Amino acid sequence: MTASSDDAGLHMRMSEVEFLAEEQQIEIIPNFEAGVFGFIGGDVGPFRPQRPIQVPVWLAVTLRSRQKCKINAPEWMSRETLTEKLEEERESKFFTKMPNHYQEVAAMILECAAADVRDSEQVRALLADIHDLRYSKMRKGLSDMKDTEAVKLNHLSLMEISSIRPFFVQSMDAFFKLYRSQEESA
Repeated sequence: MTASSDDAGLHMRMSEVEFLAEEQQIEIIPNFEAGVFGFIGGDVGPFRPQRPIQVPVWLAVTLRSRQKCKINAPEWMSRETLTEKLEEERESKFFTKMPNHYQEVAAMILECAAADVRDSEQVRALLADIHDLRYSKMRKGLSDMKDTEAVKLNHLSLMEISSIRPFFVQSMDAFFKLYRSQEESA
């Protein structure tokens, strides 16, 4: 199989990664009362006004869009935590550990509930800076691949991996073709 084939198993589409991210649990403060909701992924509830409850992101976004709750942004979405993560990312040549699906979860929360996130514009800017810095590191790591036998890409999120996978696979395919042609001519 070559890197140019359009095989669904070769890489995940961004929409599939976002779908997986929607299952992450976040805390909401409902403003309604309801029993337990039964979903394919499991039961959620009961819901009591002003009592925090953990729900999947997709449900939090749905309830928030209907003004049925307030979303408590995860701790890692605070300006302080993201500022620390950005500094760690700048100081290290390796990738810092970030929460699972941090890009997708933050985007969904900021899209529907920016008012629920303290310092939301600064949080948005910090996330963009972290994103840009990490993608810059990825590009540098992949371009340095010609001079090394290994590239360390630990602590990447599924979204980050999915975004570089097509390029990475194509690059590896080209390297293997060059290697085979050098072996055959030797």
